[in-house]
Amino acid sequence: MPAIRFVGDAVSAAAWRLAGVECWVPEAGEESAMITRLCLPPTQLLLLTAALAQRLPVSLQQRIFASLAPLVLVVPDVQMAVAMPDLVETVRKQLGVGA
Repeated sequence: MPAIRFVGDAVSAAAWRLAGVECWVPEAGEESAMITRLCLPPTQLLLLTAALAQRLPVSLQQRIFASLAPLVLVVPDVQMAVAMPDLVETVRKQLGVGA
């Protein structure tokens, strides 16, 4: 069974826990260390809330999102406090295609 892990706020974690996902709620300031530790095997899919992903240092964001393993996805939190990234706009910018 694949190791799916969630990192984010406590309310969102409760919902993911009901779906059988391993969940972590980091204390303020320990997000980067926790994400780095959870990116190691046996994790195959790491789910981060948009709010948590936004708080990570840019260098860590670039490293985890560019990595092939584990797959790291940003998901909305229950409160929708932070807007999800616009993936279409991001891909267009990376390809140099105007909107």
